[in-house]
Amino acid sequence: MLKDVAMMQEEAEEFEVAWDWRRIQDAGEQLWKRWTVRCGAPECKRGGAAKLLLLAKYSGVQYNNRWYHEMECLRTELTARLSEILQSFANRHERAHRLPFGLLLVNRGAISSQQLKEGLRLQREAGYGKLSYWLEQIVPLDEAEVTAALGQQWSCPVFRPTGQSLFVAAEGNVPFPILAAAKAVPVHSTLGGKQMHIAFSERIDHTMLYAVEEMLGCRTIACVSEDSMVREALETLRRRDTGTEICFDTVRDAGEMAATVCSYAMQMEARRIKTVRAGAYIWVGFYRKNSRRDLLFRVAGAGGDVAAASRERGKGNSPAGDSRKDGVPDAEKLA
Repeated sequence: MLKDVAMMQEEAEEFEVAWDWRRIQDAGEQLWKRWTVRCGAPECKRGGAAKLLLLAKYSGVQYNNRWYHEMECLRTELTARLSEILQSFANRHERAHRLPFGLLLVNRGAISSQQLKEGLRLQREAGYGKLSYWLEQIVPLDEAEVTAALGQQWSCPVFRPTGQSLFVAAEGNVPFPILAAAKAVPVHSTLGGKQMHIAFSERIDHTMLYAVEEMLGCRTIACVSEDSMVREALETLRRRDTGTEICFDTVRDAGEMAATVCSYAMQMEARRIKTVRAGAYIWVGFYRKNSRRDLLFRVAGAGGDVAAASRERGKGNSPAGDSRKDGVPDAEKLA
């Protein structure tokens, strides 16, 4: 009997030791997972080997909340993401407004019902142009009334500069081609840069608003302003624009885009990459320490006044689309 009790006691001590060792192992594994990161590529050449977080900050690249050993590991994921963004252009749908713009002008007394019918007829026969353009061929329109109706249609406030104040736009934050294509301009930003008001003169581009939030890490608030004021602000920005972003107008394939992005990332020694749709463009941001460089792919047929953006950019000394800087070869050679 005493022998059996001693054996049971011995087994209990062995179990307690084993349990404590298992707990130590579990704790060690949790700490290792917390202190290390693994490559996000399923087909990583290094077998997804873990790397200390402290060392990973100075090597590899982060993309979509994952870390990758090298650009070859990233390319597959990048190609898939760019394919999704390109598909979003094909699947886009114009927003159907509850209150049509023409009826809002009629309700505000800016035009008559007969003038609206005539304007719609002209627009339908021509097959192009905004309704406001064709209405102006019939009757002079008050720009303030047009802007107020636009704000009512999009359910957003109207921005009106007071006194000598013009649009306030932080230089270098949003690439000029994106602003010009969307006919939009930043009009106010908090001191900490956590909130930015962006004024549009036509339609509110929510993809651009989201892109600015993603790239700059701030909250955006949409508003509308008179077309003449937005054009004046864009002209001011064009004159001050240094054109540091890299623009491509001819790249169409997701694989070719991914190869281009990876090539630039290696040359810039980027530690983090972001890709997002911004109106008629795919906006790529390369981050290293506290700096950011931008690369833009214009998507053909994506809408937005891209032609006007190109004309505005062409007025200055900035290079044309697909021009290279920093000695980087053409996209065709990168693929």
